[in-house]
Amino acid sequence: MLRKIQSDERAGSALSRLPDEFYPSVQKKISEARERLNRNFSLADAKEFENTLKVLRDIFMMRGQKMLLRALAAAGGARDGSALTSEEKEAFDKIVVVLEQKNRWFEGLLEGKEKGGAEEGEGARRDAGSKSAMHVRFLVPMPTYVGADGKSYGPFKAGELAELPEAEANLLVRRKAAEAA
Repeated sequence: MLRKIQSDERAGSALSRLPDEFYPSVQKKISEARERLNRNFSLADAKEFENTLKVLRDIFMMRGQKMLLRALAAAGGARDGSALTSEEKEAFDKIVVVLEQKNRWFEGLLEGKEKGGAEEGEGARRDAGSKSAMHVRFLVPMPTYVGADGKSYGPFKAGELAELPEAEANLLVRRKAAEAA
């Protein structure tokens, strides 16, 4: 089944249709195969397992590339997420939001606005809107991004202070992009 999906993805520029439960079913099969290997290791089974992981990575990367191209088109107004699984659709929607913000900024720039159209998309820049917020100081410049809560944050300059939801702040601290302030 995976080789067929890999072949379909390689054959065309459009996303092939996957069952919505594709990723959960693959996760289950991988867990079962890993358990079998741990219980009764064989070199042949280990090679087969590694090959399966390579095929899955290839499928995931090809679908990701196609999804990004589709998101670029969607940000320009041609939104079509019909061949995406629910997991992919969630990521796709976040990418489209960021690209639409980028487009608004650029259009504002073309209209002669001093900072492009960024002011409109920065509603969540400093206002965390959450009870568990944390102050951070950015160690590196950070472009506008969409957080796990679906809100946009940034852009931030190195050295800038901001109040962010605790989960966002902790992620930035772990990745050494910010420090607690």
